[in-house]
Amino acid sequence: MKETPRPTTRKRAAKREALLAEAARQINAVGAGAIVINEIAEQVGLSRNTLYYYVSDRADLVFRCYERACEAFTDDLVAAEDGSALPGERIADLVHRQLDFDRPSQAVLSDVEFLPPPQRAVIREQQARNVAALQALLDAGVQAGAFRPCSTEVAAQSLIGMISWARLSAEWMGRADTRAMRRRSAAAIVDVVLNGLASGPRPPPFCEVEVERLTARPFNAFNRQQANEVKIDQLIAAASRLFNRRGIDGASLDEVAAMVGATKGAVYHYFDDKADLVTRCYRRAFELYDLFMATATETGSTGFDKAIITTHLNIQAQAGPLSPLMPQPGRMALPEVEREAFVKAANRLRLASTRNIRRGIADGSCRPCDAALVSEMAAGTFLWLPKWLPEDYSLSPMQIADETCAFLAFGLQP
Repeated sequence: MKETPRPTTRKRAAKREALLAEAARQINAVGAGAIVINEIAEQVGLSRNTLYYYVSDRADLVFRCYERACEAFTDDLVAAEDGSALPGERIADLVHRQLDFDRPSQAVLSDVEFLPPPQRAVIREQQARNVAALQALLDAGVQAGAFRPCSTEVAAQSLIGMISWARLSAEWMGRADTRAMRRRSAAAIVDVVLNGLASGPRPPPFCEVEVERLTARPFNAFNRQQANEVKIDQLIAAASRLFNRRGIDGASLDEVAAMVGATKGAVYHYFDDKADLVTRCYRRAFELYDLFMATATETGSTGFDKAIITTHLNIQAQAGPLSPLMPQPGRMALPEVEREAFVKAANRLRLASTRNIRRGIADGSCRPCDAALVSEMAAGTFLWLPKWLPEDYSLSPMQIADETCAFLAFGLQP
């Protein structure tokens, strides 16, 4: 049998880069567990036989995409530090490098739990090193007086969250990911991270509404319909928390059932399959997001208040047990009807957030800024929260919300 000739080193490197870029794009669109490696290979002109010179299977392809994303972040951070001695300029350089439209697609690290344990550990270690390096840059800025004192861990993770959301938001907003939009997104992130949203000092607290009280409902244990609804709500809430922390493809129905002390059969009693459960999780999430927006609109006196209360409630929810399912890779794997409904819901919230910031600019409570992109990118702070926040974190959900909102309100620069 005639062997397939191995590609030359240069050609192989170019094909490997094209394969990983296309795979990263697909991972961000449909999720790590839904990609089809043969279809990705065909997109970049690789035959089935040649494909296995580059990767051994789907998990290996996802691993290499995640490894490549971690390496790119490391390189960008080093380049930013080498390019300027000013902490603010380093942050700006990092953001613009990460969101450069002309570089190959980078995978968002949302489904790391999908990987086998040895590969997962490698990505977790690389990711932790990058976070530590970014935090060290922020700490140095604080010590030099270039940045105000703050929780640099919260600031570092919030920045990573905004960069990650910038790569996914176009899909969720149903718009094209263009060079101009990437530049605006990067500029909006840099602006709010360095300068904040508030036009001046704002006395605490940012928000006095507690999200658990806001969402509490009366319950009659002797009402069979209510008891059934509570069981369904518990399963949806447990699945949402698990999907947020581990990625949709990194959590199984067995694990969802185990979280509430049920069996997999109980899950199938209430849901058709995993896709049905994910869809119900998103429905619940957007109902909660609408509730948070309505509450902020009613209780906030200025545009800034309305914007920051919305964010505060979302952070409380993600840092606590409520944990509504966050928009993440995999939108394209949803049924078309539901996908379109969620895109409309996401855009409705985006427009409401933009209106609040524009009101703030008009009433003087917010600095002049790109309201549409600042409101969109700021959502990355709470959408990324479950990916990094430990179960036993030292701050309470309310304290985490206060710290993150202070970061968004005042920025890093004194």
